[in-house]
Amino acid sequence: TPNAKKYFATGECSGCLGQLLSQIKTHLGTTPPWVTSRVEWCGLRYGVSPFYDGQAMLQLEAPPSPTSATTPDTTGPEKKKTSAAGISVGVACSLVLISILSVFVFIRSRRRIKATQHDNPFKKISRAQCTIFDLPTLEEATDNFSQRNKLGEGGFGAVYKGILPDGQEIAVKKLVGTAGHGLHQLHNEVLLLAELQHKNLVRLHGFYSHRDDTLLVYEYIKNGSLDNFLSNTRDGHTLAWEQQYNIILGIAKGILYLHEDSSMRIIHRDLKPNNILLDEDMDPKIADFGLARLLGEGHTHTMTSGAAGTPGYMAPEYVYHRRVSPKIDIFSYGVLILQIVTRRRECWSDDSNTVNLITEVWNHWKKGTISQMMDQKLNQHTRNQQLRCVHVGLMCVQLNPDDRPEISTVIFMLTRDMELQPPEEPAFFFGSFSHGRNLLSSSGGSANSNFMFGEEISVNGVTITEPYPR
Repeated sequence: TPNAKKYFATGECSGCLGQLLSQIKTHLGTTPPWVTSRVEWCGLRYGVSPFYDGQAMLQLEAPPSPTSATTPDTTGPEKKKTSAAGISVGVACSLVLISILSVFVFIRSRRRIKATQHDNPFKKISRAQCTIFDLPTLEEATDNFSQRNKLGEGGFGAVYKGILPDGQEIAVKKLVGTAGHGLHQLHNEVLLLAELQHKNLVRLHGFYSHRDDTLLVYEYIKNGSLDNFLSNTRDGHTLAWEQQYNIILGIAKGILYLHEDSSMRIIHRDLKPNNILLDEDMDPKIADFGLARLLGEGHTHTMTSGAAGTPGYMAPEYVYHRRVSPKIDIFSYGVLILQIVTRRRECWSDDSNTVNLITEVWNHWKKGTISQMMDQKLNQHTRNQQLRCVHVGLMCVQLNPDDRPEISTVIFMLTRDMELQPPEEPAFFFGSFSHGRNLLSSSGGSANSNFMFGEEISVNGVTITEPYPR
């Protein structure tokens, strides 16, 4: 005020202002909307909003930093309360700021996830890059599983061709017999199967599963199954010997991966021409691998009393005793070799006048006339290669599993010029086929369920006991 300027010097006013500022700072710890302080005849008011519209009557320079003589003692309880209040305010503001940022990040991430799901109707699992499809996507891809998109039907279910929105071609298999299998267990099994990656295995892209509905999504193989190429009566479906040999060797490499090189041992249990697919380069790819493991031992798709397989391809110990080992795949592979070399689509028939393939091949092998079952147009080198394949095939269909070679040995014998051990009489060989057919009827089963002579009865009706010393 003018009176203050009249009675006090500038220095005294500065000192008075310094005391006022010290008191103001003390009161600011409580964050009031405005603060007023008075010293002698002087007063100072501070607020966050303007409260005086006139022009300032006194202009003072900023006061110097207070000295020990003029600065009040702030080491007491009031100072501690002020510090604590300031820290509390700072922490509260920080928490509020963090909360606001967290809400913002959460909302933005949710929007991004919704946008991604809108663009991609199915999600991927990082493990094995296995995709969990939704049912509408697969229904749209297969035109609601229409018959015109049906590629075929096997023991495990029907297969349909589909095209995803991005143009990728797929094969969708609708599994049967999945009731009672837990979704969690099925989910884990499919993930394990999706980890199996080999050039001679059909790649599993993903699956859909809900209650008793299970769909497996595979890569689409253009040329279909080997079964379509075994008969030379259809134009455009014949195979050159180089292609036949490549198929025989490729199947063996796929089995080797399942038995020995994969992260888990897989026994296929249903190797047959329908489960061997051929790509555009006529390279073989094994399909339906692991389905017996996936669906459980009790799943059946033939009249085989619980064994998952197809008559003519199942090993005798598997048919009768449910003994599962890699040797049952070796037996099926041996039958496949004989079919490929002789171009036979069927290896077993319900016709009592038809000899099964193993019996016919063995009869020609013992007589030295096996070349009659092979292509007569081949040169000597190719003919020798075919004879080696037949030899290996007969070794794979031996009655005793221990007499069958391992798959790694099979590959070695097929690719090396080495002397092979002569094969013994194979399983399911009927010297008199009519006797064998009568035995099938007397064994209490059909031709599809029990097609090997029992251990107690021989084909010729004579029981032979061979004693062994202990």
